[in-house]
Amino acid sequence: LTASQLAAAATRRHSSVRLVMRKIGNFVASFTLMGMLLLVPTIIYRALSKRKLDIAAWHSAGVMVGGTVILSVRLVYLHFTHWYMPGVQKYVVRILWMVPLYAVQSWLSLRFHHARIYIDTIRDLYEAYVIASFVYYLIELLGGEESMVRILRYKAREDPSLARKLGNHAFPLSLVLAPWDVGVEFMLQCKHGVLQYVVAKTVATILTYICQSVGVYGEGEFSWKVAYPYLAFFMNISVMYALYCLVKLFHAINDELRHPIDWHPLGKFLCVKGVVFFTWWQGVIIFYLEAHGVIEDIGSWTGEEVANGLIDYCICIEMVGFAIAHAFTFTYKEYLPSTVEEAIATYEQVQQEQENNGDGEGGDGSGGSRRGPAYHPPETLTRPMKFKDAFWSSTVPKETLQDIRRLQNGVDRAAAQISDPGTISLRNFPAGDDRQVETSQARRQQHVV
Repeated sequence: LTASQLAAAATRRHSSVRLVMRKIGNFVASFTLMGMLLLVPTIIYRALSKRKLDIAAWHSAGVMVGGTVILSVRLVYLHFTHWYMPGVQKYVVRILWMVPLYAVQSWLSLRFHHARIYIDTIRDLYEAYVIASFVYYLIELLGGEESMVRILRYKAREDPSLARKLGNHAFPLSLVLAPWDVGVEFMLQCKHGVLQYVVAKTVATILTYICQSVGVYGEGEFSWKVAYPYLAFFMNISVMYALYCLVKLFHAINDELRHPIDWHPLGKFLCVKGVVFFTWWQGVIIFYLEAHGVIEDIGSWTGEEVANGLIDYCICIEMVGFAIAHAFTFTYKEYLPSTVEEAIATYEQVQQEQENNGDGEGGDGSGGSRRGPAYHPPETLTRPMKFKDAFWSSTVPKETLQDIRRLQNGVDRAAAQISDPGTISLRNFPAGDDRQVETSQARRQQHVV
């Protein structure tokens, strides 16, 4: 959008129907929170007074799951009705669906604990999907791949020590990973690290289903004769490497995610990390306690079933908190034209002041030459997309499937194909990037030697 179009979109008033629906949604959210605060303690007290622990867990968890779904659906609806940044908000919606899906899946596993393994497969697959969506979300906030790579390369030129810090790896990863050039390779390596978890999680989910069907899975058992410890070990490595790549990407572009538009990246990062990685380690710890006799049989429930039920119940509680946190960290208001227009106006004013100060200090206008690459905000529409179109645009993860295919032969080959318009979207980079790829390959050969 041009400045005039963005200003016009920012001042456009919303329809009366949309304003009424927003007020109704606010009332429903408040009523839902108050209802949960009153119903959950009442249900638990009445069930425990009759010594029905399972009923207390099922019913109280059901109330919390219902509240989580209402809060999450309300937020998703607000995004769909304010769909001004389709390239960004489609990833937001995919992330938002994670919380109600976790909550519903956990309650179903708690209620039908004999079929828990099969129910969990849906959550496991979506978990990997969300991590990939968050990486694409961060990249899109900076204007896409090309814009982010230009920012990284500018930072590398202006501060070589920072580039070495970002590209190098800490021990013990430095023993197996060559340094990454801060630019195209850095971006592709971070994507590759996260997408390998998507593939690994999909394969592990299929193997879990097969092993459970033939009776050799042994969930929660740390024995050489079952598949669980082996799959848990490899998935721990995969998820930790995915987290490592996500943290490196976040650290590299954290400043750009705060200026000129403050997208509040830390809160978003903690929400995604909390749901995915915290729940994973929570399950591993509870299974460890059950394997060492800390968690024992209760009534007709075995120790393993009690451990699984405890995990599911904790997730039902935690998803209420994450649904509330998402309402603030992933609010639709960040993507309104008025927000973007105000942020860009402030940014341009600051840039002008910096140029004036540079001219005054240098005396010859050289201060303006230190200005960083131009900021390219995400594409913003003058009018929100229709609800139906917004819904369908957030469903199929075409970019994830394309990147899995493009990176399946390794990052080096993907980076070398930059000049091929049919294989990679970064085809408009100047020849300097080819030299960067050659330097990356030379470094990798030295590392191997």
